[in-house]
Amino acid sequence: MIKRTRTVTGVGALGIAAALVLTGCSSSGSSGGSGSGSSSSLKGTVTVGYSGGGVVDTYMSDIIKHAEKELPGVTIKTHVYPTYDDQLNQLPTQFAAGTAPDITLWDNSAPVAEYATEGAIASMDDVIGKTDVQLSAFPKALVNGWKIGGKLYAVPSYLQNSGYAYNQDVLAEAGVTSTPKTLAEIATAATQVKAKTGKPGVVLLENLFHLTQYMIANGGGYHGGTTIDSKQNVQALDQLLTMFKNGDAESAEQLGATWDGEAFGKGNAAMSDAGPWYIGFMQTSDPSTKYTLTTLPGKTASSSTVATYGGGFSIAQKSKDKAVDMAVIAAMTDSYSQKAIITTKLGYVPAATKYISQYRQDTPQYAAFTNSVLAKGESLDYPTKSTEFGNDLVNGFQQLVAKKATSSTALLHQLQQKYGK
Repeated sequence: MIKRTRTVTGVGALGIAAALVLTGCSSSGSSGGSGSGSSSSLKGTVTVGYSGGGVVDTYMSDIIKHAEKELPGVTIKTHVYPTYDDQLNQLPTQFAAGTAPDITLWDNSAPVAEYATEGAIASMDDVIGKTDVQLSAFPKALVNGWKIGGKLYAVPSYLQNSGYAYNQDVLAEAGVTSTPKTLAEIATAATQVKAKTGKPGVVLLENLFHLTQYMIANGGGYHGGTTIDSKQNVQALDQLLTMFKNGDAESAEQLGATWDGEAFGKGNAAMSDAGPWYIGFMQTSDPSTKYTLTTLPGKTASSSTVATYGGGFSIAQKSKDKAVDMAVIAAMTDSYSQKAIITTKLGYVPAATKYISQYRQDTPQYAAFTNSVLAKGESLDYPTKSTEFGNDLVNGFQQLVAKKATSSTALLHQLQQKYGK
């Protein structure tokens, strides 16, 4: 899966709660099922929204047919967004107007916490117990990533995790003979790549997700907004700023690429924060390129980690029959649907631990991401106003790069004051 830029425009999530109070309509066509959890007693029409195209449509068609077979009294309609950016851009207005799909498939790098706290999406705590969904089947870190204020707001569908990619061809060209295992070794290798090849050692897609990976790698993160200006976060951004100042790192845009993987695959940079979406991309776009995909390097070789997050199905607060919605979600995340992620070659990693293991066997490039690593992974845990926070973080970082500055202390302190808890 390509990690998208996700620049959300138009109506922000801010103010959704007020708009919801004023709107009384709903996109649900449910006729009001009994909520008993019995597939034979549930009836109604449910709308499922997702960003489509290609194999995603094949997969969704498959699991929706499966869900309708499991729930003979339920009809499932779809609302397909052309791209994920379109979905994120349209959802604020749809939530506010009460026209959002009853069920939304998205990932929790989206501003989920903002939608949850403003009442656009519903907690599942009261309805999940009426299904056979077992949250213990998923990595704990993945489930925790969908909890806001201790309440669950989605059932995992597929897993994503961050990592780090090394273009072995470019590293070899620069005389780097061993894969860097720490952040300091990455910086050293980046300097050597620039000196020997003229190429940047690191390519970065300048958005919230990718900047966050370096913070997590350095032992930092946001923890909902309580640690925005932590020492670990400052150190991580300072290292990036120093690499940019020295020419050892460049943005994807500077390299004429639409995203980091494109520059990486073409050999225009040696290293990048990455994830399993690189596997499918490299197979189809640059199959001859030799590369290694590992966990995020840390301060020491033993402190590597990942951000464990992923896709999940959430329920709109305005949906009229959440018991029916929950039953549909249960069917779209059961064993059949998890296996279908692999058999349809969707390009995602199944969310259930059992099928992650199967995916790993079928995809040796994923070997570094063991079950224990994923279970202990860090959640993204953005500050609640994540859209605005991300825009300010990225803009501030880019301004520092343009000035060739090497300190992010003032920027992160300002963001802590504005978005922190």
